[in-house]
Amino acid sequence: MLIHGFVGASRVNGPGLRAVLYFQGCSIGCRSCWNPTSHAFIGAERSVKEIAGQVLCAHLDFALEGVTFSGGEPMQQADALLDLVESLHSRLPGLSFGLYSGYSEEELKTGRYWCRSELASGVKRDIWQRLTCYIDFAVLGRYIASRPSTLPLRTSANQRLTLFSSRYCERDFEPQEVEIHIGAQGLVQVTGFPLAGLPV
Repeated sequence: MLIHGFVGASRVNGPGLRAVLYFQGCSIGCRSCWNPTSHAFIGAERSVKEIAGQVLCAHLDFALEGVTFSGGEPMQQADALLDLVESLHSRLPGLSFGLYSGYSEEELKTGRYWCRSELASGVKRDIWQRLTCYIDFAVLGRYIASRPSTLPLRTSANQRLTLFSSRYCERDFEPQEVEIHIGAQGLVQVTGFPLAGLPV
């Protein structure tokens, strides 16, 4: 797996306290993307076991409600994503999962998305179908900077918040907010939705 970043505990990427895993690599090319440094497929490969261990440690530290997958584009590493979700679910059955993808639900359902593993369309359809058995919510669709949205979790008006389980309803999703995390080495990480600019 290629991973761009990890936030151990966030309250602005879905309901409750959640880890956020940012995948490295996206070829979709949305103009004015908020996270352009996550686009190139670069960096060291990390195993599903290693990443699952990182999430499990965060859960022990913070009693997480769930994990949200963002990027980059998680579905361009769909096979590894499915392996990770299944691994986490087997160890923590109560953990909830959320997903951000620039692909539409129709593209995902029909296997019309690019995956770095060069999987056949039928395999990609199967992966998506299996993922929806675990994912509780997903924000789907391209980011279009000219159509900004202030709806929970959506950065542009064309995007759809889709619920795949009965765990949450629309009112469980908070208005857009931003978090600023400062790591032990002084690295500043911004997550959330700074549509109106960062707080000062």
